[in-house]
This record gives sequence, C-alpha cells and structure tokens, in this order.
Amino acid sequence: MAPLICPSPNVIDQTFPRSNEELELVTRALSGLILMAESEQCVILLTRVLSEFIIALDQTFCWEVIAQYPGVEFIYRTLAQLGLQQHGVHRVDVSLVQPTHAHPLPEGIESNEFSLKWADELGRLYTLHSESCSAGAFFIGIACTLAFAGEPKGSYANPDRLPVLPLVGPGEVSTLDDAFKWDIPPGFHTRKVSFRTALHRINLLGGLVTRPTGSSHYQVRFQGARTWPLDCNIDPVPDRFLKQLEPITRQEIDVIKYVLLNAEWPRRVLRL
Repeated sequence: MAPLICPSPNVIDQTFPRSNEELELVTRALSGLILMAESEQCVILLTRVLSEFIIALDQTFCWEVIAQYPGVEFIYRTLAQLGLQQHGVHRVDVSLVQPTHAHPLPEGIESNEFSLKWADELGRLYTLHSESCSAGAFFIGIACTLAFAGEPKGSYANPDRLPVLPLVGPGEVSTLDDAFKWDIPPGFHTRKVSFRTALHRINLLGGLVTRPTGSSHYQVRFQGARTWPLDCNIDPVPDRFLKQLEPITRQEIDVIKYVLLNAEWPRRVLRL
C-alpha cells in the first residue's frame, strides 16, 4: 500500500534569505521523506508545475549562497534528483482541473509568489482527489516539514476552515489509503474459473496444493492463514468458494479471478 505525499512549499522553494536553522529543518524533513519513498512506504507526488519549478532550479539556483549556507547544496541536489527521477515519484498535470478554492498553507509559510502557486496547484489537486475518493477518505497527504524533521506536527493557517488534504507526519502516512488500484477489465467478475485452472494457478496467490488420498478434496495451504478446499467434482469453482479466498489473500474476487485466469497479476494504476 502506497499513499501519495506532496512536500510542503518551504521544502520545494529555496528562495533566500533563509536562516541556517530553517535550512537544517528542511534538510531533515527532506531526508525523512526520501527515506520513506525509498522504503516504498509512500510515493512522492508533484504536480507538473511544481516539478517544472524544481527542474528550473538548475537555471535559477544561486550557487553563491552555498558559501554562507552550506546546507543548501544537499537540498538543491536532492530536489534536482526528485525533479528527474521516475521511481518513487509521481507527477500529475492538474492544469485542466477547476479548483473550488486555493489550498490553505501550513502555519509559518510566508505568502509569496511560489507559496501562492503551491496553494493553487494543491487546490486543483484537492478537487481531483475529491472526485476519485469517497468523503473522509484520503490517499494524498501533505508532508508536514516540522513533523518530518522530528519536531511536533504543525497545522494549517486555515481560519475559514476550508477543506484540506491532511497534513501528516511519518507516523501518519500508513493511515492514508492506497493511491493505486488494480486495473481490471469491466465485467471480469462474471468470468468463470475452472477447477483445473484454479488447481494449476493457485500458487500465484500463495497457495500450496496438497493432493488428496481417497478423496476428491484437494487442500490448499496458505502461510499464516486457514486451508482452502478445492473439489475436483465441483467445476467450475463457484464464486462463493472463490470469495473465501478474499480474507486469505487480502484481495478482492475480481483480482483473484484475474490472476487465476490470466496467470499474471493485473497492472496497478493511479486512482487519480
């Protein structure tokens, strides 16, 4: 399971003047976020505009500040890598989405040209997310710079109580929903699975078949779960039997059928 996490504006924008203390905070937060992405606990999310802003740092970054602020070099190089890398980073174009409101900024973030652009982009992202998710459920979060740096989590500057994407720390990332779903063709739930197909492909779902002695019942064992019976006299396998595999495999019946019928797992696609 991997939710999407978007960095706060003070992690992306390295406009000066800034204090060494703030740069140290951003360094720790960025390192924590990268570590979670590398361990596949989340995917870092950038809108196209935010990604282009990062890539443009190659031309706009003021290298002279490194002499006074040596910590900014790590931040710049890490951001530059984020702007270009494919694994662990997802980019989405929200330019055609009509936002209902600009997204509130985290407390302590100055209102400037970039942070207002971030608020507009995240407002569009919130609208897109709302169209793809049920009310009260979130698969996108905003990385709280304070919390990812090991400090107490902050909050939004949101006096009008506008709807927001959750501001999260590392310990809350796992509470978000999975941002990806299985790509199953429509109507796949009506397909039938023969006994022979189930017998020869159940191993793809983690099952180990034990052949019967003096019985028509095969026993399919799963590590850490109960045994699932498979009867050669019942063909095709009824859906009510296949549904017994849902709690065992932690997959819905459409996914189970897809794996058994196609001898492969379906693609994972973004829910946006």
